Amino acid sequence: MTKSLSVLSLNCWGLYIVSKQRQFRLRAIAHAIDEGDYDVIALQEVWMLQDYEYIKQTVSPKIKYAEYFYSGALGSGLAIFSRYPILSSNFTRFTLAGRPLRVLEGDYYVGKGCASVCVRVPEIGLVDVYTTHLQAAYGDKDDYEAQRITECWQIANAVRASVAQNRHVILTGDFNSIPSSLCYKIIELHGLMTDSWMQLHEDTLKDAQARFERHELSASECIQYFGITCDSPLNTWTKRVLKQHPFAEDIGDRLDYIFYSASPHLQCIQSKVVMEGYIPNTQWSFSDHFAVHSLFTINSTNQDHSPFNTDQDHTLPNYTRLMPSTFHDILDVIQFDITRSARSSKRLLILLGFCLIAVLALFIVQVVLSSTYSTADKTNFIISSIIIYLLIFLLSVVGTIALIVGFVFGKTEQRSLMQYTRDISNCLRHVET
Repeated sequence: MTKSLSVLSLNCWGLYIVSKQRQFRLRAIAHAIDEGDYDVIALQEVWMLQDYEYIKQTVSPKIKYAEYFYSGALGSGLAIFSRYPILSSNFTRFTLAGRPLRVLEGDYYVGKGCASVCVRVPEIGLVDVYTTHLQAAYGDKDDYEAQRITECWQIANAVRASVAQNRHVILTGDFNSIPSSLCYKIIELHGLMTDSWMQLHEDTLKDAQARFERHELSASECIQYFGITCDSPLNTWTKRVLKQHPFAEDIGDRLDYIFYSASPHLQCIQSKVVMEGYIPNTQWSFSDHFAVHSLFTINSTNQDHSPFNTDQDHTLPNYTRLMPSTFHDILDVIQFDITRSARSSKRLLILLGFCLIAVLALFIVQVVLSSTYSTADKTNFIISSIIIYLLIFLLSVVGTIALIVGFVFGKTEQRSLMQYTRDISNCLRHVET
């Protein structure tokens, strides 16, 4: 008996105040989802609880089960909706995501991570559904590649653990990484995941690229031929302001994915970009990203429903399909970031030292002034004292921030990166032996 499993993933761009027309768009997204035929919906950047509640209420006649994931000071922005009962849920916060001094980016404070639910699909058993939103690059210079690599390493280990428990896996989200990136390779080759869109379109990519170079494809056709989900010139939000520099300026990038653990029981038969048009009766896109929809066949048999034979080598903890050269590239990126972090910490600690010396000097100046000014100069003394104490206060604030960010965060970041270096090096050692 063959049935299907329909999965949708969308970054909703639901930031409070920052996102344009947030409430209107999120409600339009809710109604678009309700009009579709989906079994599992994974949403990212649903930052406002009221937006989640509206979506949940709108889709509840068809999709009764939902989970919203709380993390950090402002939340994770992740939500999963399921037609099947949710047996359990879990949230794994990323060890590294953002930096505290980059307040406007906000990633350090929102608590980025990977959310998952376990559902039971009657025909194939337990399915772990994951969704995530990785660290963005921001601007032309990507300062966060090492952080995204560590995030993908965490995700890869999580999905491997699910497969080791004889569960099927569906991994969705905004990975802020193109298919040629190291992050993508970690998910595919170490997490042992199959890219559902690429699985069905890989054979046509070369021809599509040739047609694009001959200027035979429109921007609209490029969305489907290349799976473009972000920075498309047809998106009304990203064509004005780009959060990060697109790799393919003319057509946009593929940053959103639906991966899965391919098996005889679960196979993708359709994958496409959806919600790429405008909200009905408007000239606005639903979000600054387009959605991805994948349809899977569920092949029920009387045999074991586990995605893999647990006796096979690829269930071993040290098994990986990553090549040694890729490992070395990954380690080079992380090592570079360790050096950058140490250099940044050193600058902040030097600033702390300067603040301490300046505060001490100002106290000495205050003492000297108190003994120098005569009674007749009381007004000047008060004004001087106010200025000095204000400077002491400002220097104390700057010094405290430099101490916390330079020492506490800096050392934490460096040691976390060093630990990932050890973990990845251990895996590399088994590959090379």
